[in-house]
Amino acid sequence: MAPDENIRWLPAIERYRQAGCSVASLNTGYGTMSLEEHVVLLDQMRAWIGAHPHAYRLIDSVRDIEEAREAGLLAICFDIEGAAPIQDLTLVEAFYRRGVRWMSLAYNSNNRAAGGCHDEDAGLSGYGRELVAEMQRVGMVVCCSHVGYRTVSDVLACARFPVIFSHSNPRTLCDHPRNVPDELIAECAQRGGVVGVNGLDLFLGGRATPQRICDHIDYLMEFIGPRHVALGLDHVFDLEAINLEKASMGATFPPGLGYEEPVDCFNIDDIPAIPAELLRRGHGANDVADVLEGNWMRIARTCWR
Repeated sequence: MAPDENIRWLPAIERYRQAGCSVASLNTGYGTMSLEEHVVLLDQMRAWIGAHPHAYRLIDSVRDIEEAREAGLLAICFDIEGAAPIQDLTLVEAFYRRGVRWMSLAYNSNNRAAGGCHDEDAGLSGYGRELVAEMQRVGMVVCCSHVGYRTVSDVLACARFPVIFSHSNPRTLCDHPRNVPDELIAECAQRGGVVGVNGLDLFLGGRATPQRICDHIDYLMEFIGPRHVALGLDHVFDLEAINLEKASMGATFPPGLGYEEPVDCFNIDDIPAIPAELLRRGHGANDVADVLEGNWMRIARTCWR
């Protein structure tokens, strides 16, 4: 089965399985992509994954993840960045039923629901509050990566279940507005949430090595505790395409913030080096296991329906 042009990169997800990962979340769309674009891409990915049952498993529940791990399969769920396709709240459950397990409320720029981290953030709108409530009703995890700081505060104040930063780093270590200040990191953790460390060089403050990834993990483990830290590497398989697209999206990726340079990301083949480095630095095996998988699994058990 030859991959469609939109999903020609999908065979590369085997690298996650070879690196020892048990779950991967694939992005169905971001920014201002339309509902149709999200649905088409999601359908294409589901069809391709379903045609490769020897290696992958589409998941609906935590038990599906456990069974996939036992069978040596890579469990697959999906995510949406920016909530652009959700112009009707009934679509939240529709996407959830098709495997979308988390969604960020904005993608750098403001939208109907929320403020973006690179925009004049007015906070969570009335519709945004309804969206958060509906996401948590159906079990879709609320993500605040790419979201403006005022909106994040509003979300944390109204959410009934834990909220995540699926792929964001501490701004204390890398001073970029796409990263998150300590006070919001702390509030997220206090409410049971998790911060996933991003693997893009721009948000790490330098070359994306296992050591630099672990510097960010170290900081967060010390600051909010090992039960609130995870990996959210934000890996891009088609770097050439994303760099070309990024150059054409000036409002989403404004000048002066480093987006002019080609993005580079952590090599997922090196994922096994992360636990090895954390153990070398003196972290306990149970804490390392939580960072690698346990904390995301706890979020799934708490939030999914």
